[in-house]
Amino acid sequence: MAIAVWLLLWQGTFGIIEDGVSFLGLIALSIVVAMFVMSPPWAEVAHGAMPTLPDNDPLHYAFIAVGILGAVISPYLFFFYSSGAIEDKWDKSYFGINRAIAILGMSFGAIISVAIIVLAAMIYPPHGIEDVEGYEQIAMILTPAFGGWGLYLFSGSLLITCFGAALEVSLAQSYLVAQGFGWNWSESARPRTDPAFCLVYTICILIAVIPIALGLDPLTVTIFSMAITAVSLPFGVVPFIFLMNDRKYVGNHVNGRIGNTVVVFVIALAFLFAIVTIPLQIWGG
Repeated sequence: MAIAVWLLLWQGTFGIIEDGVSFLGLIALSIVVAMFVMSPPWAEVAHGAMPTLPDNDPLHYAFIAVGILGAVISPYLFFFYSSGAIEDKWDKSYFGINRAIAILGMSFGAIISVAIIVLAAMIYPPHGIEDVEGYEQIAMILTPAFGGWGLYLFSGSLLITCFGAALEVSLAQSYLVAQGFGWNWSESARPRTDPAFCLVYTICILIAVIPIALGLDPLTVTIFSMAITAVSLPFGVVPFIFLMNDRKYVGNHVNGRIGNTVVVFVIALAFLFAIVTIPLQIWGG
């Protein structure tokens, strides 16, 4: 899989990665379909959507919550998304499209996440599963709705979403380093025109292979990385309160009071996560 990621980055263009992988990722909607096939008790789903404190093991609960939020607001997304806007040559006429992409994109992921939680609540308790310990257990969420096909649909969804994330993270590292050092950079250019850019994602992919090659559990690595991402949030979010109010950069499109309130709220959350993540990793992870 590492070789496949590297080959696509080496030979492909930003458009192929952006559109092709995203299109294949629609297979994950099978999880939402499965939720409706299972016909959950919607009144209980609505009740469960209300925030409540856990009955037991609050530290583990808090660790999972911080990890999930750390995965949703990941600093690498800023680098990937903004660099992609430059790759696609966006200008002011794309403001409306940008808002639509942000809203629909985040909603797409959120709806799938909710569907996974609903299916898990319906399927795991009858099987006596209280704590998921591996990906093979997660695959069970689609088999009651689709039978044997559920395993293939889950495997395909996991494959495409992880493959897409690997591409995005690798490119984000190259964008960050190349732009920071003033190197040539573009995923749509040939490797010979920006060799240092390509070298960065090559090294990143090789490093990423090491934990799996050493036999570490993929689910454990994923959860740990989500928590560490939460620690790094302030470094990625804080600059935005200044950039979004600097007319030198954004002209007349500076933030209003509502926008600044939202950004300050996100920054406060980021600092809270950064402070509590390590203790929660130790005692609740």
